[in-house]
Amino acid sequence: MDHPHHFIPCTTINHDAKFPRESRAQPTIFLEGISSSPKNPTFLPDAFLFSFTPIFTIRHPARVLQSYIRATYHAKHILERGKVLLSQVEVIARFKWERLVFDAFNQFEGNTRPIVVDGDKLVQDPQSQMRSLCERLGIDTDKIDYVWDPGDLGVVQDAYSDCPEMFKEGFHGTLVRSSGVVSDKNIGPVDIFHEKQRWAEEWDEELASQMEDLESDLKRITSKARATHR
Repeated sequence: MDHPHHFIPCTTINHDAKFPRESRAQPTIFLEGISSSPKNPTFLPDAFLFSFTPIFTIRHPARVLQSYIRATYHAKHILERGKVLLSQVEVIARFKWERLVFDAFNQFEGNTRPIVVDGDKLVQDPQSQMRSLCERLGIDTDKIDYVWDPGDLGVVQDAYSDCPEMFKEGFHGTLVRSSGVVSDKNIGPVDIFHEKQRWAEEWDEELASQMEDLESDLKRITSKARATHR
């Protein structure tokens, strides 16, 4: 499940937010007799949302955010440094929204339980992780490709012509030029103190201070996932 904040009401997003976002009108859903229960954190009807099997791929925020921040932090003509970036990080980087949806699926009777995939394990051993995932979903593993031909960055640039070059390179460059799953040799336990120091040196103190808050959301969903899968 990618960016669940897109279908969570703005009032929920801004609740207790340090950097509230501008309110946006949510879509009107025309389905008679279908509504959302109090346990459902989204504006999607229960019958629609809980008909899916959600898959959450999680990694530590320190690893998730690096390309995003590098792509946006230096694009001065699009995003000014400071609260604009911090507001983006507060919404996009945290696992609070995944946790809300995760909890809703576990509390709602009669629906499929969510699946949590460890992103670090996925890039270290993609075949084993995908085999396990496909078995749970009943999908044929022979249909999965682990190698492919590199793409054309020009196609991406044309498709996102309104975005600055830093954004396109930061978000799509590595993916388009890849020919398979890119393994991270530095995968291992995250030293939160060291990461905060490094972030403060590369970006700023206030951004680094967000790290512990972001980590707490990750810990909550991983602990719940372990308890669910026992």
